[in-house]
Amino acid sequence: MPFSSPRILLGLSALTLLLFHVSDVTASLFSVHKRSPKVVGFDFKKQVPRNTPLANRLRKRQKTVAANIDNEQIAYLINMTVGTPGQPFSVQLDTGSSDIWIPSTESDACREDEQACQTLGQYDSSASSSYVDVGVGQFQISYEDGSAVTGDYINETLAIGNTVIKRQTVGLAFEATRPFGVMGIGYVADESIAATNPNGLYQNVVAQMKDQGFISTLAYSLWLNDLNSLTGSILFGGVDTAKYHGNLVVLPVQTTNGSYTDFTVALSSVSVLDCSGAVQFSQTNLALPVILDSGTTDAYLPDSVVNPILGGVGVINDKDYGAIVSCDLANSPATLSFSFGGNGGPTISVGLGEFVTPVYDEEGNQPTFKDGDTICSWGLMSSGTGPILFGDAFLRSAYVVYDLTNNQIGMAQTNFNTTDTNVVEISGSSIPGASITASAVMASQTFSGIPQETNAATKTGTTQATVAHGSPTFNLCVSQTGNAKKGAASAVGPPRIEITSVTTGLVLLLSLAFGSSVVLLRW
Repeated sequence: MPFSSPRILLGLSALTLLLFHVSDVTASLFSVHKRSPKVVGFDFKKQVPRNTPLANRLRKRQKTVAANIDNEQIAYLINMTVGTPGQPFSVQLDTGSSDIWIPSTESDACREDEQACQTLGQYDSSASSSYVDVGVGQFQISYEDGSAVTGDYINETLAIGNTVIKRQTVGLAFEATRPFGVMGIGYVADESIAATNPNGLYQNVVAQMKDQGFISTLAYSLWLNDLNSLTGSILFGGVDTAKYHGNLVVLPVQTTNGSYTDFTVALSSVSVLDCSGAVQFSQTNLALPVILDSGTTDAYLPDSVVNPILGGVGVINDKDYGAIVSCDLANSPATLSFSFGGNGGPTISVGLGEFVTPVYDEEGNQPTFKDGDTICSWGLMSSGTGPILFGDAFLRSAYVVYDLTNNQIGMAQTNFNTTDTNVVEISGSSIPGASITASAVMASQTFSGIPQETNAATKTGTTQATVAHGSPTFNLCVSQTGNAKKGAASAVGPPRIEITSVTTGLVLLLSLAFGSSVVLLRW
């Protein structure tokens, strides 16, 4: 298993501490400018604090519908209903798995955290006239973070806004280590049942959208927006050309043991650039297989690549708080540059601050180093002996098109915080407006993991660490400010739950699990 830094939970449950903000949220709307008959839109909302282990490594082991998304600095949730009449849920969007699952009212997770399940959704089979149990005890899935879910397969009516999908196969969890579900939107071949019954594969939610006529092809695009943004969007069946800069370059998805199961592309080089653009670190000709996974919070690279970066940035690996840095680094104009596919491939620039996020103790306070600098979490770590993953810390800076029909990925530099939109349907054998590049040959993954620091910070009753923060060796152009002392940008307290829509796609009315509604457009 890859190195996974420990997280400090926010007392009670990390969810419950933040759920008090939910009733205050509302959704907003903006106009769209182009008609696209088969691009469908849904609303996402950001909701889970970074300190929960839930989204730190949500990736299944071994293995144009438009939706708006909100950034909780850890997970991206989509609203839907299940059953007849519909029972509301907020579930995590995950490109790294392929099953939808939801917790049952009878699940151990909902018995242990009743408030979270009441807020995020729990399924009562006796309250639905469309419930059909098609696989008693057959649903089993486990994730890289060590969590596991077991239960039944059911067929149910699933509605995301006005998009109503009939006879959708859903995992109904009776035993789960987390109080809310997942919407996996990966390849059908990566469904959890493949491990025990390869002939039992079913049409997952993306395939059902195509089969039932909502989109023309198995494809979607993801725009997470920046770390401090409240909103982002996903388009099933379409591309929004206003959401990225430069060229949208296509890379072939790489196979695993001859099959398409993950969104793996070839990483060619990694560089660190200071505020003047001078190279502080660079490794080229890497040919590394990187999985693009929205269900993972951070990014993970091999030791040989990431350890020089950790030292250059001044990361300390702490037994209580994980990989930590001074929150001052959030103000650095330095960037990390990632190139894919060899010559002609896309290069994505990620601001250093995208990897710097707040840390909280059990009381919801931000701990400090001995010198008073606020501790933040660092989101680029060693993959250890596990897969190389690029999660949300990277994906926020990339506009990514996932084309499951043609087994290709389109990638471009994201256009942060734009309210413009220009949606184009994906209807043929290519991604609209994209160019093609050959992919580099991939290398195998054999890595030992990041070493544990012996001189790390430790918790005290005053949430002050007993050691000073690390000393960066890169020129990061960091200047301490009063705001930096308080933590990463807009992070002076636990992240609030907020919902704001960035709307594209057909007209959909969402009844949110938190009592507000969102209108999405059809054009």
